[in-house]
Amino acid sequence: MRNNFQSLLLVILILFSLLITREAKIEAPIIKQPASFSESVTVTSLTPSGVCDSCLQGLPVSSIGADNNSPASLIVTIPKVYLPNPSTPVPLLLNFNPAPDYQLPTLNFKAKSILVSNLDSDADIIIYNTNQRWPLASITKLMTSVLTLEEIGKDKEIMVSETAATAEGDSGKIESNKLYKVEDLVKAMVVRSSNDAAVALAEFYTFGQKNFVKMMNKKASDLGMTQTVFFDPSGLSPLNQSTANDIRKLIKYIEKTHPEIFDYSREASFGNLINIDPFVGQANFLGGKTGYIEESKENFVSLFSVNNQRILIIILGADDRFSQTRELLSYLLKI
Repeated sequence: MRNNFQSLLLVILILFSLLITREAKIEAPIIKQPASFSESVTVTSLTPSGVCDSCLQGLPVSSIGADNNSPASLIVTIPKVYLPNPSTPVPLLLNFNPAPDYQLPTLNFKAKSILVSNLDSDADIIIYNTNQRWPLASITKLMTSVLTLEEIGKDKEIMVSETAATAEGDSGKIESNKLYKVEDLVKAMVVRSSNDAAVALAEFYTFGQKNFVKMMNKKASDLGMTQTVFFDPSGLSPLNQSTANDIRKLIKYIEKTHPEIFDYSREASFGNLINIDPFVGQANFLGGKTGYIEESKENFVSLFSVNNQRILIIILGADDRFSQTRELLSYLLKI
């Protein structure tokens, strides 16, 4: 009798367990890239949410923030499956406590996102929409350079394909069916933002360009760049997107692990390639990378020595990235 009861109890427990499992089952859809943008969503750039009142006590509010000439919002269409978590605009923060009678210098923001940070102390000086996702343009090539140095090595020689040599833009002047040292192609990317060099390096990767881009995304994930996505190695696609906060993580990694990348960026020229960065040659300029496509406007990542401190300036979506950088540098020297 006991055995029959135990058997009946066991059957009941099994049936109950199956019922729970069925109720708890979640059907996860198969994630794949849509065949066209008809399945896409539209992401509109976030406008500044205003100035943080608690951050500005004692400061002249009229001298801070973006004016009415700021660039208009950008609309970028992105496949749903590649969208990171929605970003939230971060109000302007000035990490500066002046004396009560101090007159703060005037500072106008003419960009979508700005970050000024002290890399030596990890202290943010200015943050303005630093969680705003934005097309990277050729800032992408910083990650391409990192992956190249780590996955390929700078001492190898590669044969450039016709596809790579005819990539959009001819700033690299790379010729097909010609041997190039990997380090030289990295320099072409950093000094002159060569798209053909970026494609050539990605193609040379053991598993091909598609997998090279996958590795770029994996590296971003490893570095905690949770709001970053890459679709190509050059930055021509507006779908290559990140935030100033994420870019900062990449810059800190490069400074620690691959400082030669910024060493290259300080070179006025490489062969017949001329560096368009106007800060090259200045004693306080520690390196940087420009980026521009129509969808992103002007981007600029730069490092400077200010009062013996390494200062990182990130500008995304500017009308004039260089004048904005000069204004920020002037501001830092005045405060």
